Order: sequence, then structure tokens, then C-alpha cells
Amino acid sequence: MLVVVALALPVHFNVIAQDRYDDYWMEAYEMREKLVRDKFRPRYHFLPREGGWNDINGAVFHNGRYHIGYLQKISTKPGERDFSSWQHISSRDLLHWRYHPASLDEPFEGLHGDYFNSGDVIDGAEVPTIITNMPRHGVMVYQSFDDNLDEWVAHPNNPVIPVAPGELGLQRRSEEYQECMIFDPSGWKEGDTYDVLVGSKNYRPGYERDSTSHFKTKDYKDWEYIGPFYKSDRKWTGEDEDCACSDFFPFGEKYMLVMHTHEPYRHSQYYIGSFRDDQFFPEMHGHLSWPGANVAGPETLLDDKGRRIFWGWVRDATRIGADPGWHSIMTLPWHFSPAKDNSLRIDPVEELQLLRYNGRRHENIALSEGDDRIVEGFDSDCAEIKLRLKPRDASRFGLKLFCSPDLEEETVITYDRKMQQFVINFEKASLSEVEYNLGRAHPNLKRGNLKQTIPFSLPDDGSLDLDIFIDRSILEVFVNSKVCLVQRVYPTRQDSTQFRLFSEDGRVKASKLVKWEMDATNPW
Repeated sequence: MLVVVALALPVHFNVIAQDRYDDYWMEAYEMREKLVRDKFRPRYHFLPREGGWNDINGAVFHNGRYHIGYLQKISTKPGERDFSSWQHISSRDLLHWRYHPASLDEPFEGLHGDYFNSGDVIDGAEVPTIITNMPRHGVMVYQSFDDNLDEWVAHPNNPVIPVAPGELGLQRRSEEYQECMIFDPSGWKEGDTYDVLVGSKNYRPGYERDSTSHFKTKDYKDWEYIGPFYKSDRKWTGEDEDCACSDFFPFGEKYMLVMHTHEPYRHSQYYIGSFRDDQFFPEMHGHLSWPGANVAGPETLLDDKGRRIFWGWVRDATRIGADPGWHSIMTLPWHFSPAKDNSLRIDPVEELQLLRYNGRRHENIALSEGDDRIVEGFDSDCAEIKLRLKPRDASRFGLKLFCSPDLEEETVITYDRKMQQFVINFEKASLSEVEYNLGRAHPNLKRGNLKQTIPFSLPDDGSLDLDIFIDRSILEVFVNSKVCLVQRVYPTRQDSTQFRLFSEDGRVKASKLVKWEMDATNPW
């Protein structure tokens, strides 16, 4: 009898195990199908497989591949510490990404707050080197000695720049360098020295606000504090702004500093200027996003073609009374290049053209006052559209995207010649109530105030060349290689796919109209 029972238990157990195994795969299948069918899930903008994430980090071109890190935090059970890691993806073509093992997992255990903040891969380092920071510990260094960058080794001197003792959120400065906030470092190799920018502020009198602290080291052991990296000019930025997630690099005849700013709203901006005697001198300033766009956590790399490629982190909005959309995605890869006057040119990378199919062209369209014209054959929620708009006597004109046939839903992009600005009006973009969280100090955008305003001056020939990328719940519009307008929208109706051109008060010519459907790159 004992023998019979002994033989029967494993059989019974295997039946139960098989049932649970089948249930697990059915649940996984149903979840995958639900995600794929979600009408707001982008098809060719990168998004992670699971969890929430923020800040793109550590972009580097290495051994023929584009490598990118990003911070991921996954909530566990209530009362337990969240899991935090620096995730790692790579691509050969800037379109299709594969996952690597997490570059960095939490190295300390048992304490709330032992997580990674943002950082960088040091440009030009002989050995790929991540420099990042961890609250309550300080600046951390990790290096990889394998070709795929799958394994990262902690530097034995970590934290290489320790913070002063204190509770999480209170300690902000190192013990030795009291001027310095320890936050989101970045770096580059200059000769035999590694230059590192640490922190989003410097506390030396006169250098407060958006300044960062400059350090040098030859071995990641001994560090020389140089001082504040630059002095902010109040004509460009406000007193409450900072310089987080810094990225500094040569740019044509000048140098460029890209940064993330937390207040008064979360956005990305940049300086272009001169670099001499270990000091940066800003000469030009520009924004990469405005209230409503939520483009933050900027990161760039230099590839084997000599191109400076940029990505930004685009947060999701929240649909009130419904599940939120796709929490975070990356912008398309933007190509930064200097214009003749050393100003910034922004273009989509040419690799995106490989996603095009089913191209369609449209004849020139002449718009007169009050015209609101459907462009036949250009309806889609996943496409690239190119065109030129040239006003004659019109002062307010533009395009409408994600339109339902009765215009119950529409996203309207208007150019105003008198005000010299674009206005993206997304008050009617969705029948759902949507709230856009812009950051710590800026009031949320809520229904009735859903507009984004972008300053822009017409060129001498008076025309606007637009390259428009539509991808389910995000649009990116490149204008004259000068700016990129980014917006998250959530049209609920299945027929909200029309593309329209309009003029409010005069004549406009639309030419060079072409549209392609875009192939998906996101797996499953």
C-alpha cells in the first residue's frame, strides 16, 4: 500500500503542476494579446516590456552596436522596498532593440533608498565606464571588460565621491566638497584625464541654480575639484531651474551641454558655447521641450558615422477613470548637427526611412480662408507624413491629426505668424479626461488648458517643411530641421485617424505631400 501511494503522489502532483503550467501560459498569452491590441501602444517607438521607468542613461556606441541604459523601478508588495535597476538594450540599426542582462542591480540590500539615479557612460574611455550616483552613498563607477557589455564590475573604491552622512533626501553634498550637490554625473576623457560633471547645482555664491560641478581624475581614486562648470545667465533660465542629467560634448566649432530641468516643469534644454581653461561659456540657449511635451532625461552618443544621436524620455499622461496609457517611451532617435551659425539642427535619423511602406503622394493643395480640408488617403494612426506649407496672406494655419470624421476628436497644430509660434491644441484630442503631470512645481495640465506653445520664427522664404511621425499615442513633428514638437495624445475612437490641413484667415499652399505607413519594431 505504501508503495502504491508513493507512486500515485507524483502522478497526481504532475497533473496539478501541468494544469497550473497551462494556466500560467494561458494567462501570459491573454496578457500579451491584450497589450498588443491596445490602441495606445506605440508600434515603432521603443518601450520596455514591463514596469515603469525613467531617464535614459549611458548611451554609447561600442563594437558596432548602439547601447542604451534606462532606469527601471518596479513596485513590489505594499510596505516592501521597490526593485531598482539600470536596464540595458542595444541595436545595430537604431530601429530594432534587444535586451541585455540588467547592467546594474542594487548593490546594497535592506535599506530603502539604495537605488540608482541617473548617470552616463564616460565618452572616450578606453574601458566602457558607467558613472552614476546612489542616494546616501555617492558617486559610483562600474566598468565592463566584455565585448557585449553584459557584465559590469564595481570599482573597488565605490563610492568614489561619498556623500555626507545623513538621512535619505537630506544629504546632498560630499563631505570634502561642500559646494557640490551629488547628483546625476556625466563625463568624458580629455587627454589622460577623465572630466566629470557632478550634480545639478553648485552652492558657490553667484553660481546657484542651473550650474554643475566640475571634477577631474586620472584613476577614479584621486579626484580634483575644479569648481562650478559654468555661470548661468538669467536671460535664458529662471532661478528655480537646475542642470540634471548633463551631457557635454564637442559640437562643430563649439561645445554643447544638454540637460534635464526639474522645475518649474520637467523638460530638456541645452547651451551651445565655448570651452576653455576648464570652464564652459554659454553663448546660445534652446529648449528641446515645452509644457505639455514632457521630454526629459536626455541622452546622446557619438556613433561610427560621426553623428551625435539624441534620445529623450517621454512620460505618459493619465486618463482619469481608466488605466493609464503606456507609462514611458523613448523619442525617436534625433540627429543633432551644427548649422553654419553653430546653432542646432534637429533631424530624424535616416534609418527610420527603412520602416516606410505603402507610400502615397498627393497633389498640391491650395487653401483659402476658412478651408478645413481632408487629405484623402493620408488617414492613419501609424505613419510618417512629409509636406511643405507656405502661407501667402494667411496668418493662422496648420494641420489636424487623429481626427474623427465629425471632429469630435482632433489634435490641432496651428502656426501663428504674428505671434511667431506653434500651438498644439489637444483639448479635443481624447474623449477621456486626461491629466498631464509636468513635474514637481508646475501645475498639471488639465482639461480646458490642454495646449502646448512653442516659439518659432519663419525662415526667410516663409515656408515650413514638416516631417511628421504618428505612432498611436505619440506624435513627433520635425520643423525645418530646427525644432521637434512632441505630444502624447489618446484618441478613443477607432475612426480618429483623419489628416487635415486648414487655414483660418488667408491663403496657404501645401506642396510635396507624401505619406508612408510605418512598420512595427516593438516585439510581441
